Amino acid sequence: KDVSMAPDETLFRLAEERGLNPDMVVSIAHELGWEGLSVRVGFAADMAARNAQMTKVAAKAKARDSVFEVAALPVTSPDYYADTSATEFTAEVLHCAPLSSEDVESLNLSSEVLGVPTHAVVLDRTLFYPEGGGQLGDQGMLAQNGAAANVVDTRVENGVILHLTDAPLEGGSAKGVVDWERRKQLMDHHTAVHIVGGSAREVLGPHVWQAGSNKGARYARLDITHHSRLTREALDTIEDRANEIVEANPGIEKLVMDRADADATYGFDIYQGGPPKHSQIRIIKIGDYDTQACGGTHHDEAGEVGELLIIRSSQVQDGVERLQIVAGETAREHTRRQERLLGDASEILGVQPDDLPRTVSRFFDEWKSQQKRIESLEAEIVRLRTDGGGDAAVEKEGVRYVVMESGGDAKQMMAMLGELTRDASTPTLAVLGSREGGGTLIVASTEGSVAAERHNAVEILNAIAGHIGGAGGGRPTIAQGGGSKPDGIPAALDAARSLLGIS
Repeated sequence: KDVSMAPDETLFRLAEERGLNPDMVVSIAHELGWEGLSVRVGFAADMAARNAQMTKVAAKAKARDSVFEVAALPVTSPDYYADTSATEFTAEVLHCAPLSSEDVESLNLSSEVLGVPTHAVVLDRTLFYPEGGGQLGDQGMLAQNGAAANVVDTRVENGVILHLTDAPLEGGSAKGVVDWERRKQLMDHHTAVHIVGGSAREVLGPHVWQAGSNKGARYARLDITHHSRLTREALDTIEDRANEIVEANPGIEKLVMDRADADATYGFDIYQGGPPKHSQIRIIKIGDYDTQACGGTHHDEAGEVGELLIIRSSQVQDGVERLQIVAGETAREHTRRQERLLGDASEILGVQPDDLPRTVSRFFDEWKSQQKRIESLEAEIVRLRTDGGGDAAVEKEGVRYVVMESGGDAKQMMAMLGELTRDASTPTLAVLGSREGGGTLIVASTEGSVAAERHNAVEILNAIAGHIGGAGGGRPTIAQGGGSKPDGIPAALDAARSLLGIS
């Protein structure tokens, strides 16, 4: 434990394979007794360069020909940065290209895109924000000469912004209208992700690093590095702190800086969303709570988010937790929906909402008890039908043959077969059929008995499975198959009886 400098390769592997950034590694090491361990000066910059190179290699491996030919088109003026609340504008149509079905498929449109784009329209300027930095693209409408085309999504390639529309536009002037309700919701979620990220670092420690994010209109998610699973109590603490920041309503500064100046002013931590692609970058600074390089759309004040909720967390991989976030109107709708669910469940069960957990737990325990009782009764029915003079069993040359239809599913049928074939003193061959699903057939014999010596379960199954339009497989002592003609079960069982000579 006298090591003072963490090896580079170890730090690289922990970051890439376990999601542990260098600060997290040092923090854990100190807790375990390596109090003098540190990271060499300049390692963070080397890791960023390594990550950038890996991203470039991965991008080349996945490279596809561009859907859009934009090389001859000028860069679009992104007017949405000047005023994120502006929604109407006039622009010149520079280009309109039809999209084939293959083009649309290659776009990998999000589930929030409700229409199917038929054209890609390029304007000289726009207020439509294109998908990027984890934020989905704007939607809205472009109007020209009395006709309108819906903008179902917005993309960007090499600085050229493409409006994916459901109708063509001609060259000339056009009016654009951004869907404000959606834009505001995207801004709510994007701003909330910054606030939650800052509060997570404050609550959990400086080792927390953004490992990914996505901001749609329905919800947002934030992936953060952390060395253990997050409890609901920890999530509530992060959520409470985030809402305190929203209530404090700090101003949100949107700065454009040379990368060198940004590095010198704010350090490497501003690149949690990944290294920037340009020499000039946009900085989003929310009071003293969070500062990030980010090209998305955000509110001017944190209080405009209204409220935010962390719905749940899940583990993406070792050391990476995914937080699902709703903010603004989606947070209010989520709360209303949860209240409706609680109210409906309380009414159905006839209890107060506070009593629901205890009541549901009691009902679940009773259900499990009833299931065990049902399985016991089913086993008893099988014994009654196959023992003594039961109607489903035939004794022949030292082997008990049981061919019967069951009303249960495959699991219940397997339990019945266990009851029938487990007793070595009663060699048994059983053929069970059920009409559930598309029809199920199971053939089994008592292991190590004369029944297993005389009969092959797979051969019997293959001989009768055609009656249910199916097939199956297994081993000589047990075979199972399914089909698509459940009404063929009686014929399949009759065929089994005929094959075994017990009809």
